[in-house]
Amino acid sequence: MKETKLSSKEVYKTFFMTVYEDDVRLENGKETKRIYITHEGAAAVLPITKKGELVLIKQYRYPIQQEIIEVPAGKKDYPEETGEACIHRELEEETGYQSQNLEYIGTTHNCVGYSNEAIELFIAHDCYPVDDPKTGDEDEQIEVFVVSPKEAKTLLQKGKITDAKTWILLQTYLQKIDNS
Repeated sequence: MKETKLSSKEVYKTFFMTVYEDDVRLENGKETKRIYITHEGAAAVLPITKKGELVLIKQYRYPIQQEIIEVPAGKKDYPEETGEACIHRELEEETGYQSQNLEYIGTTHNCVGYSNEAIELFIAHDCYPVDDPKTGDEDEQIEVFVVSPKEAKTLLQKGKITDAKTWILLQTYLQKIDNS
């Protein structure tokens, strides 16, 4: 299946995304509109301490009007920034931790109906607190907390975690330790 772009109009642009409205032709010959967002990409990480604890964050997310439990994550600051570089920066800024042992898990597209955003997923093993961590974004209010794998599993089972990237990383990690 393929759709052919007939025209494209930039509707809105900001520092991290652009909104487009395109006219397209479907394979059956019908024409329709597609409204979508382009995004430079992001990276997310599940930090695991040397003791085997998981470092998570709580953050208020305006679009859903609630505080949410997540793994540290962030957008790439420029098109050439690698997911690994993004994770090192975000991990330190959002949690005060760092790791020299990153495991790449994969890439997810969370919102394929309206965005091309790709999020690279990592697990950071052997995380340790940094003495003088870099400060994060001024507009972020983040609460860092540490849980055991069992506590993380309970949070998932009780529906306390609804963020997709966090679900994927936690399920992947919990499955690995359950099978070892």
